Amino acid sequence: MRTRCLCQICTCGRHHCPQGATKIYDHAGVFYPTTEYLEKYPTYGGVLPPPSLKPKQQFQACRGKMEGITTFKSDYRPYEVVQPSRHIPEEYKPKQGKIDFGTTYKQDFNSYQVQPVAIVRPLERQQLKKGKLDTVPTYKDDYRPWELQKRELCKPEHTYHPPTVRFGNATTFQDDFVPRPLESRFTRRKWAHGPQQEGSSGCRPVGAALRGPCPFQGSTIYSVDFTPKQLEACPASDPSPRGYKFETTDSQGHRFFRKITV
Repeated sequence: MRTRCLCQICTCGRHHCPQGATKIYDHAGVFYPTTEYLEKYPTYGGVLPPPSLKPKQQFQACRGKMEGITTFKSDYRPYEVVQPSRHIPEEYKPKQGKIDFGTTYKQDFNSYQVQPVAIVRPLERQQLKKGKLDTVPTYKDDYRPWELQKRELCKPEHTYHPPTVRFGNATTFQDDFVPRPLESRFTRRKWAHGPQQEGSSGCRPVGAALRGPCPFQGSTIYSVDFTPKQLEACPASDPSPRGYKFETTDSQGHRFFRKITV
């Protein structure tokens, strides 16, 4: 019959077997990582897996002498630099003789003898003698003023007379907003267990707590719906679970039990 571990018999989830440290390498002489294939298909008869044909990653040093020539030195060799030739200009020597300052403008556009131009402006008019003009213009002859009498103003004359007594008039604010006496307001509250009550403390309700007709029940929705349940004892809490017989203990500390059949 199949044996069961103590953590498999537990129903409360608080009994756990000791868990050993996990390692990817075995304690045997051959070190190879454990895989899913090796766990499902273990070796038999001490037969080891075939050796890997992958070459070892070892550094093989070159034993030859290293040449001190780089690709830069082999491709870009130094060349002899020659200074380029420089053109030397001839020495300036001024020409002998007179300089002809004649230009093409002077040759093409020669000067001509020009006479002064006569003035075209007309002669000034003779000033007439100043005198008084007795003639009547056409505007005054056509638009003659009417004989109208001046109207008197209809606006009454308002003469300001300063007051002779001290200022004692009331303002518009005092006339419109007359002080009035404050009226006491009463609050009316209606209770389910009594008549109406009146108070003189404004619209604010009285802070005194009033008792209702029924006694107060301290039950809540949580206490009604979520009642304490009676927990069953876990079979793994006993040193020897009921209905199981102790079988053996492995190297990692797992306790295995065998179920008793009647």
